[in-house]
Amino acid sequence: MAARNTILGLGHCICGTDDPCDIAVAPLLTEKVPEEKLMEPTLGTLIFHPSPLPYGRGAASIKWAYRRSEPITAATWFWADKGLDTGDICEQEIVKIDYALRPRDFYQQHIIPAMLRTLERCLIGIQSGVVRRVPQVEEYSSFDFIEKK
Repeated sequence: MAARNTILGLGHCICGTDDPCDIAVAPLLTEKVPEEKLMEPTLGTLIFHPSPLPYGRGAASIKWAYRRSEPITAATWFWADKGLDTGDICEQEIVKIDYALRPRDFYQQHIIPAMLRTLERCLIGIQSGVVRRVPQVEEYSSFDFIEKK
């Protein structure tokens, strides 16, 4: 809902799933979407991920950062491609992890505000004609996954 308010607050409209649009924005995407669907918008689909991509790809990245006692994480918007969390980065903001908070509270109090700030920077850049697409450096990538028992 907060991402929707940011989009509307910047003067953009929200299209239905079958309406043509310039950009799709997926702040809480948790499932794999077919590549052809991601590429329907003229400029592509922006996806949010709470890690400093390319480091920390995969699900539950905040929990993994806590498990590893990482000093930082990030709010990252990237352009969807056929891979999992592999697309070009549009905007990223480093966030210092506050271990006085539980992961869920840290996410609410620090990641969500950073997500909205970076989304705003993405959209303002795109409005002004700057569509940032910074390739991820594969050499620095890692993928976290939860083992099923």
